[in-house]
Amino acid sequence: MFKQLLCTAGILFCILSDLFAQNYDDNFAKPIVTENGRYRYYELPPIKTSEGELIFLDRNLGATSDYVGTTDSWGDLYQWGRATDGHEKRSSDTTLSLSKTYNANHSLFIVDEKKANDWMQNSDDDLWKGENGLTNPCPCGYRLPTEKEWRALLNLGYEVKTSQEGFYYLSIANGQLLLPAAGLRNAYTGNFQHVGTRGYYWGADAISRGTSSCIDFNKDDITTNISIFGFRAFGRSVRCLKDN
Repeated sequence: MFKQLLCTAGILFCILSDLFAQNYDDNFAKPIVTENGRYRYYELPPIKTSEGELIFLDRNLGATSDYVGTTDSWGDLYQWGRATDGHEKRSSDTTLSLSKTYNANHSLFIVDEKKANDWMQNSDDDLWKGENGLTNPCPCGYRLPTEKEWRALLNLGYEVKTSQEGFYYLSIANGQLLLPAAGLRNAYTGNFQHVGTRGYYWGADAISRGTSSCIDFNKDDITTNISIFGFRAFGRSVRCLKDN
């Protein structure tokens, strides 16, 4: 899936495939609208870190709310490197066939039955590399955080908290960024795990064959870039930030 960018008078229009439709306003007087107007996203205030100012969207991809006390904040669960093709939906069915290319050409969640650690037959480390990554799932002008950016954020301080509804979420930098515990989709079975109690968020970096950076958290623990938790065939949340 290819993107074409056109910049005119301070406005960046992104023309995607027929699955995507959005307008990008530099001043964000209007929300970003994606997937034929189904989802709206807003920018959070900049967070100052050792990696520069990071400007995140206010919710996970696919989420209809930014309030961490509702299931509407959980959003979709992506296999690392896959485009927004429908596999990320919690209602998607499964298949045991690994994809031959980055374009799976279907909306099924690929179950890694043989534990190859990837949903592709041959790994591709660059699919989510930056805003221009071939299958970058974020809105135009946005991308996934890098490992260094996740670490810089966590260095500002973090705490796993519980909403009044009983759902866990990660509060970073005194609440400047809130990440709901949206759960995980198991790569080996296609089943959902730890929904509402643990959070799993992808990073942009490839670590080794079949693994990529991520942060995982629960009530008692938080880890970053632990390869065994970063197998690419697992379904994890995506939170996008502005590409500077």
